[in-house]
Amino acid sequence: MSDDQELLKAIAQVRRSPYGKRVVHVFTSWAKGDPKHAEKLAKGRDLVSRNLFNIPDSGCFVLSSGDMVFICAQVSAAVIQTVCSRLETLFFGEESPRVNSYGEAKYFKVFDAGRDLAKLITSVKALVSVAPVASRPAIGLKEFEAVVRVIRDSDIRAMIFNQPVYRWAGKKPGIEYLEFFASLDQMRKAACPEHDIAGNPALFHLIKAELDLRLMRIISREIGEYRHKAFSINLLGTSLLSKEFETFMDGIPARLSGKIFAEIDRGDFLQHSADLDALTRRASELNVPLCVDGLSLSDLRVFRLPAGAEFAKIKWSEQITTLPHRDLEVAIRAIKEYGPEKVVLTRCDSERALDFAQAMGIPFVQGYLADKMFRAGINFNEGRSQEELPAAAVTPPRRSAPAIPAQRASVCPA
Repeated sequence: MSDDQELLKAIAQVRRSPYGKRVVHVFTSWAKGDPKHAEKLAKGRDLVSRNLFNIPDSGCFVLSSGDMVFICAQVSAAVIQTVCSRLETLFFGEESPRVNSYGEAKYFKVFDAGRDLAKLITSVKALVSVAPVASRPAIGLKEFEAVVRVIRDSDIRAMIFNQPVYRWAGKKPGIEYLEFFASLDQMRKAACPEHDIAGNPALFHLIKAELDLRLMRIISREIGEYRHKAFSINLLGTSLLSKEFETFMDGIPARLSGKIFAEIDRGDFLQHSADLDALTRRASELNVPLCVDGLSLSDLRVFRLPAGAEFAKIKWSEQITTLPHRDLEVAIRAIKEYGPEKVVLTRCDSERALDFAQAMGIPFVQGYLADKMFRAGINFNEGRSQEELPAAAVTPPRRSAPAIPAQRASVCPA
């Protein structure tokens, strides 16, 4: 099995923390005609692992094209050169190199991650595109039953994670609330690794309902061990309306009254719009603030949030910077009219995401970079500038518009 997707994810991580790291592209695919090519790939991978890997942010990946790419950190150029020379001997012997995709007559190319990875990323994406990974088939009844057995009969606490939502405005950033969620990917790997859990919407809804019940039981037993002031749980709308949720809320410590938020995905709101009044009443009766999750900026042109929603979670995407000016204006007006102080910007994995949040006056952020900065004690606002943002992001037009109403963190304690 190729490491295409794993490499792309690893490179994305490297770009967030590049200093002291190097990425090496070795053109081992040139030797694919050798009957011992697979055996040599295994030996080459072992050679790289034994000599260059010394921290978690490193690894060796073999692409579907047959090329090898490895990431190393805090390793001298001389050591890397020695390893690459040994790889040359292993794969090519005395054969002369041809011109590679970077225009150099070499068997390998070394990139300093702190300078420029653009050429590498372009090359890797081109190699990956020639051999795309087949999509997984949707689950059927057999796989559905296997997933339900895992949820009901297994200890799934290792599949439950939390991720903080930070209030970054002000002089002293802090955690506003902690979001609990179950990893569907780990659930898939445990029950049906060759299938797509979400591929069958009807069966996925039933799985999510089972998972909601189990998640509530686990959290109710362990939430007292956390010292955070507020929490949120990802739920289906039907789970919020269930008797089980009422039982869950009855068992919550008194100090958390009004501090348990129900996060409901925007797709659930759209599919069950007839239940909006019932959801709002239920949330009010149980003193559970609602949060709408999974919104994109373009959704704000047409999506109306419940007026009583405590938070709206909007996903950051680099595509926001390329939105047509008119669409950007409409979305920004919607945020301003809803109230930026009730918006959480999620997937904050880049500086541009934080720049956008600052320009819009959004005080809450969530994502890998936000988590990393908070843990390192770095001021979120340090060096932040609005100069590169679209003008509309800083000064929205004064026209009326339709009003719209936790890198994963630690696992739940055992």
